[in-house]
Amino acid sequence: MSQQNNYDAEFCGNLAIHQTNSIQDFGYLLVLDTENLNIIQASENVNEIIGCIAKECIFNAFQQYLSDEDFEHFKAGVSKGLRNRLPFQYSLKNGSLAEPVNILAHVKKEFIILEIEKIDDEPERSFTKVFQEVRSFISTLESTESLQNVCEASIKEIRRISGFDGIRMYRFDKNWNGTVIAEEITGDLESYLGQTFPASDVPKQARALYLKNPFRLIPNRNYQTIKLFPVINPITNGFLDLSDCNLRSVANVHLEYMANMNVTASMSIRIMVDGTLWGLISCHHITSKYLSVESRSVFDWLSMEISYRISSIIKHEQLMDHAKLLHQRSVITDLVYSENDIVKGILTDENQNLLSLFNATGAALSLNGKIKTLGTVPDMDDLENLVLWLEGKGINKVFASENLGEIYEEAKNYAAVASGLLVIPIESSKGEFLICFRPEVIEDIKWGGDPNQAIKFEKDGINYHPRNSFKQWLQTIYGQSSDWQDTELEMAESLRNFLFEFRAKQIYN
Repeated sequence: MSQQNNYDAEFCGNLAIHQTNSIQDFGYLLVLDTENLNIIQASENVNEIIGCIAKECIFNAFQQYLSDEDFEHFKAGVSKGLRNRLPFQYSLKNGSLAEPVNILAHVKKEFIILEIEKIDDEPERSFTKVFQEVRSFISTLESTESLQNVCEASIKEIRRISGFDGIRMYRFDKNWNGTVIAEEITGDLESYLGQTFPASDVPKQARALYLKNPFRLIPNRNYQTIKLFPVINPITNGFLDLSDCNLRSVANVHLEYMANMNVTASMSIRIMVDGTLWGLISCHHITSKYLSVESRSVFDWLSMEISYRISSIIKHEQLMDHAKLLHQRSVITDLVYSENDIVKGILTDENQNLLSLFNATGAALSLNGKIKTLGTVPDMDDLENLVLWLEGKGINKVFASENLGEIYEEAKNYAAVASGLLVIPIESSKGEFLICFRPEVIEDIKWGGDPNQAIKFEKDGINYHPRNSFKQWLQTIYGQSSDWQDTELEMAESLRNFLFEFRAKQIYN
């Protein structure tokens, strides 16, 4: 029996990718002491913008590289408390030259991280023009009711604006595997539409960084790694935490992963729903590709708008589902009241509201030492044994499983009927339960490469590599039902409270 494994590898999730102590070569980094705004750390390429090598600029006042007016403006901005991604645009003094730069300041309690990039030659677009483009896209999103259509419209717009060779929308499942649900590609990029990539491809510490950063840009996987000097931050006495930084360098395993995908440049844009990472828009380019600070700010904006629209559609669907389920639950409780009997109220319902409420194909009610059934259920002997098992487990609150055979060995014999289990305890100590069943749903998962080979260690057990093939790898899943939704579990808890109270009134009256 093939089961769906959890590929969110513990090893991948423990890598300190936020403490690389180095940056990519499309920018520069300075760390200032909050108290005096003196430089305490610098990337080893800063001589290109301030005319002073990293080792010699330590303890220099940042003020000496700005005009008096710009320094006063900077000091006022960073003095407003802890903040990230605070933008400035200045000219840094580089000997007799003035170097126009964009700066993103991350204001911490004891130090300030400055990400610095030269202002490129790309002609600046007016705010009005940018706003008109984005507003037109927002109008498209607002008139799109289907989640799938929103995803497809989003990647088309991002591809149009960015010019990347390929754009894909990944949606995460409950185990953090990501499935490509929309795709726009050209050139020699391989299609992955409909394929699923294991959670280890975007491990948990990488997902955590997307909660802080709306996008991640790698203009060229063959970049020169730029180290920080000194290696140890003098305030924290450790490696600098670069979690908030766009310039943060990339783990070698990810660069190798990009090479195996035939990708030189990439950008990932987060999609957030209710404060949780819902998915990613992944942009790939066969050759190197740099995006200006201005362009990236547009994608930051688009990320928020796309997230908002997807959230709106999901919430609307949830409200509609909740209203429908609430009505069905009310019908069930009304029937129980009118019959003044739990068994008759639930099991003699010709419209089978109970099965509809929980999207179940069968139900069993164990009450007063007897088991009554509705729909398709396991044999009576199996039901009796299941009730004894539940009683022995002390199930006293709503319990659900999509893979009953994994936790209850006997259930493997009737997986086709009852791979999914929802238990609503009425009086668990007396073996009184309302149990709903879902059948096995045989599922074919098209993986983008063998997920069991996501990470391959060398013989030394230390060095490792990503899989080198993304050829479709088919896995068939048996013994699992469709997932129990949160709204269904909420209704189950509401029904449990009603049945418990109704049962108690019957006993004491």
